Amino acid sequence: MRCTPDISLEASNKKETIKLYVLVNSFVLIKDDNILEIHFDGHKMTRRETFEPKDVVQKYEIYGIVGFIEGFKEKYMVVISSVQLRGHLLGNPVYVIDGVSCLSFDSYKACQKLDTKEEEKEAVIEQDADYEVSKRKPPVQLTQSNSFLTRIKKTFAKKKSNPDLSLLDEDTLIDQPQVLDVVKKEQDLLVPSNSSSISQNSSASTISTTSFEDNDEEDALEQRLIRQVTEMFSKSMFLYSNTCDITNSFQRSLDKSQENPEYNDSKIPLWKKVDKRFWWNEHLSRDFVTQELDEWVVPVMQGTLQIEPCQIDGYDFDFVLISRRSRERAGMRYQRRGINEDGQVANFVETEQSVLFKKDGINHVASFIQTRGSIPIFWSQSPYSLHPVPTLERTEQENKAAFHKHFETQEKLYGKQIIVNLTELVGREAIVGTQYRHHVEDLADPNIKYVEFDFHKETKGMKFENISKLSKSLYDDLSRIQYFWETASIDDETIVYCKQSGVFRTNCMDCLDRTNVVQSAFGRSVLNLQLMRFGISEYPEQGIKYYDGFERIFNNVWANNGDMISRMYAGTSALKGDFTRTGKRNITGMMNDASNSLARMYFNTIKDFWRQATVDYILGYHKSEIFRHVPQSTKMSAEPGIERRWAKIRSDAIGISSEIVIADDETLIGGWTLLSPTTEESGKQSKSPRKEFQEKILLLTEKAIYICNYNYALEKVVQFKRLGLDTIISIQMGEYILSSLTPASRSEDQNYGLIINYSKDGELVRWNTGSIHNQSLGDINIDHKDNEITIPEVQAALEGIDSISFKAVRYNILGELDGEIETCKKQIQDIVKIIAKACKHDEHDTQFLFQKPIISLEQAEKTDGIFKKMGYKIKRAIWI
Repeated sequence: MRCTPDISLEASNKKETIKLYVLVNSFVLIKDDNILEIHFDGHKMTRRETFEPKDVVQKYEIYGIVGFIEGFKEKYMVVISSVQLRGHLLGNPVYVIDGVSCLSFDSYKACQKLDTKEEEKEAVIEQDADYEVSKRKPPVQLTQSNSFLTRIKKTFAKKKSNPDLSLLDEDTLIDQPQVLDVVKKEQDLLVPSNSSSISQNSSASTISTTSFEDNDEEDALEQRLIRQVTEMFSKSMFLYSNTCDITNSFQRSLDKSQENPEYNDSKIPLWKKVDKRFWWNEHLSRDFVTQELDEWVVPVMQGTLQIEPCQIDGYDFDFVLISRRSRERAGMRYQRRGINEDGQVANFVETEQSVLFKKDGINHVASFIQTRGSIPIFWSQSPYSLHPVPTLERTEQENKAAFHKHFETQEKLYGKQIIVNLTELVGREAIVGTQYRHHVEDLADPNIKYVEFDFHKETKGMKFENISKLSKSLYDDLSRIQYFWETASIDDETIVYCKQSGVFRTNCMDCLDRTNVVQSAFGRSVLNLQLMRFGISEYPEQGIKYYDGFERIFNNVWANNGDMISRMYAGTSALKGDFTRTGKRNITGMMNDASNSLARMYFNTIKDFWRQATVDYILGYHKSEIFRHVPQSTKMSAEPGIERRWAKIRSDAIGISSEIVIADDETLIGGWTLLSPTTEESGKQSKSPRKEFQEKILLLTEKAIYICNYNYALEKVVQFKRLGLDTIISIQMGEYILSSLTPASRSEDQNYGLIINYSKDGELVRWNTGSIHNQSLGDINIDHKDNEITIPEVQAALEGIDSISFKAVRYNILGELDGEIETCKKQIQDIVKIIAKACKHDEHDTQFLFQKPIISLEQAEKTDGIFKKMGYKIKRAIWI
């Protein structure tokens, strides 16, 4: 945290502002001698030497620019409209963001949007004769009520004949391909007996009403996106400084300055110095970075900072506590748990406790770092319970690899790891706690010390004083890893007395309440040691307890730290805050904890879907499309990289399946994953109103088609069906609409499928029972008695023709995959063309290959009953 120490107090107390002029076709920003014009058309940015404030529509004063976001319809500039001075680090002001506004790249709308909270930012409107506001189209009313009843009224105010909207069709929500019950719709899935297409008038009517509704949906989502981004940056959770790098600790800053002398050069932009783990608006600032407009980049960090001037026995010093929350695997409590493939854990926070003082004309800086982070294995919990049971995920090998990556990175950054696990040793928490211990033992790293402390058991009966047993037992470790202590004289001569060589990595289940209490205890221990060595405290035995005034400051600072981190992750203040503040546990504190627990459950189940989507969006993990996904979410918001992961898994599944089922004398031509109904009756049209879909592997060779039921968890083929190419009679392809409620589910391009009609003569079915003897085929829901069955021999009485239908899987819904992704319709057309060629049929042979809707939009509309539509309308009103 290398800061510029020569800023005068008067200058540092003055809030640094930027003049923002809204012109007809651009924004003009003026900061000191820097002038920048941002054009609405083309979004080009140009530096200007001078600017005459004429033709100005409106003028504001802002405090900085967080960056730019792309909505569904427009681009916006996110400006800092309200700040508070949080304190000074070595004379450098640090601010907390109180409010932001998203200004549309449209001058009229931009004049309506800015949130000016402070009196000194009163806007000055200057109208120009060439700019007639009255002739421009009015913007969306920003003051309109957004209450639940208002949304319900707006939702049902449309014509009853209009089909309603949604954000995604159900077949796009398959989180894991082996899940069978994701798509459950009210329709027959084989060829319908009614008309094969919609009438001309019906189609026209649907298109017109759909266009109107889709536009309304875009407007609603646009407003929701802006509201979420504004809310996220307006909760006093983000810090910035224009003159000081607050993302790096004092020790890390010293190391960087020794490695690269330019680090201390004030001419080097701050964004080039920051620790990117804590630079939250890097993605939003990319337009400034790519166009080399360094002076306009404001690195923003999520975290908390408190600076308290203190005095003990005539010695003045600043007590500083700063927490930096990592953007890696960032998010909300039940939306982000555990670890990811890169070894990054949820709710990772670096907390630095510092003492800054001046003695005999020499500046002293001493700091001690602790970290917290989720248990570094793959696990999750449902948000729909007050005390959900953890679920372990992924394979042993995947957990081992991610676990190793995590601690390899942590050791490079912080040195020796002293793990303090505060979870319960029995019960539901032990599910992940025992796995934590197992992986530490398996890693057998001499630089890792693992300590278990069952917080709830040890403090039962409000015996919170027992926490001191833990800190005392680890005092020798504390002495060995030491802390950072640096001095700087007037002539800038720097002396480093000691460096910190390791950290306490503390965790409970959430890394919030228990973790903060224990971290404050460790902070107290190291502070007692520091104050004695600095000559500030003369009572090493009693430590800071002897100084009532300072102890109150210490307790409140740590309690505030815990509250803010808890709000970032769980939505409420921390539990057990009364003990952190007072050193005592009482009934009032327990009642407050109970109410906070219920509030957390509300946030977990209702609000955190949107919050998680917003976090992923502003960090660049997902595009704005993620907001379409939120109202359909049933458990977890989409993980960053999930589409890339499943693309690889599907590719591997095709490879594994082909190795298992294809005969040695055959060559693979192509392989695909497609959705297929799981309950089709042989040779009949299913009458079940609800259907289940499963992803199946379709393989094509020069002799046959193989249809594989693949278990993604076990990575094996459970069952496969072989159809000789000479048995294929015809192939039908067409729209495959399962619901009319949503724009995506109505789209023919995204809802397309095929039906293969084949002769049963020669069909071969095999099952993988996992044993030589097929003693209990009923256990895997197979009714036949043999593992190899020729259909004519078993069902000779049945007709000789059967069918199997497939629906294309939508890919790249969230825009993670590189390159152009084909529509479902194009995928099916390409697949059918390849199969037809293998069957030695021309693609224009209408006897073999023909187009006909499998389920048309008209038929899907009939199956969507009034209660289903009404239920969706209510859900949409609640969510959007």
